[in-house]
Amino acid sequence: MTASLAAVSTWLGIAAGLFSGACMSLSYLLSRHHAIGHPAEARQGAALGLLVRSHVVMGVVATAGIILLQPLALPPLARFIGPLVGAAGFYLLGNIIIFSLLRTLEASRLTPFLGLKVFILALIVAIFLREPLSATQWLAVGLSVAATALLQGTAGGLPRAALGRVLIVCLCFALSDLFIVRLIDALHASGAGPSGRLFAAVVGMLLNYVACGLVCGPIVLAGWCRRPAAGMAWPAWRMPVAYACTWLLAMASLYACFALVGAVFGNVVQSTRGIMSVVIGAVLAHLGWHELEQQVDRATLVRRIGAACLMTAAIAVYVL
Repeated sequence: MTASLAAVSTWLGIAAGLFSGACMSLSYLLSRHHAIGHPAEARQGAALGLLVRSHVVMGVVATAGIILLQPLALPPLARFIGPLVGAAGFYLLGNIIIFSLLRTLEASRLTPFLGLKVFILALIVAIFLREPLSATQWLAVGLSVAATALLQGTAGGLPRAALGRVLIVCLCFALSDLFIVRLIDALHASGAGPSGRLFAAVVGMLLNYVACGLVCGPIVLAGWCRRPAAGMAWPAWRMPVAYACTWLLAMASLYACFALVGAVFGNVVQSTRGIMSVVIGAVLAHLGWHELEQQVDRATLVRRIGAACLMTAAIAVYVL
């Protein structure tokens, strides 16, 4: 019976990770769609406006969730405030950079490079945590670098400055993931098994977005003071609400995945979002949505899919 429950938990975690990757791919497309709907000189403000407003929406939803769940068994604030600040802070910083990149880059070009997080994690483990890597893990790092080279070798490679910013994004998300695990550990007061840890993951996610809402709320209020009529109009909130719903689904699935199968294996499953983004981008380009995704020749598409698969394999090798 115990083995059966463990197998069910594992498969649920894998399904949650795949669903999270699909929702993330969709959310990046929504962000790019919102940015390119504005003149080039206004895209930076539009992207940041979407980021801020959507996180205010998510903060409101998360606050309601905390009230409904009434997690009375929360440990003292001092025990989890550090991981909470780290998870929310690095998460917001990484997303600010991603939103700025999506003003000019297609999601299918950007997302596969986010798999470089395994390379960043390896550096953190080897240099700062002083834990030696095995030969297999170094092989995984080599595969991630090879995947990057293959992606850069296609017609849709990233400019050098954009690649540098992607590395910073990967660093932010790697650190955020480490803090997420610490946050779940701090909230998981009882060792009751997957169900108790899953509850801790849900509460941790909600607290994370309450914190993000508290950071973004004053920015939105400042905008309302300058332009009250425009700030309250529904068109200004239509896309932030759509993005918030998609991203919250992705994050809820991600936290559940981390809780059920662990952050490391969860990252392997979630890394398939690179493959999903390439395929979704090809479908959109074929359907004529060229403002979102540029159509590429078959050889370039095959190289992109191959590189995305190689990046996923690198993460799998690093873990397994």
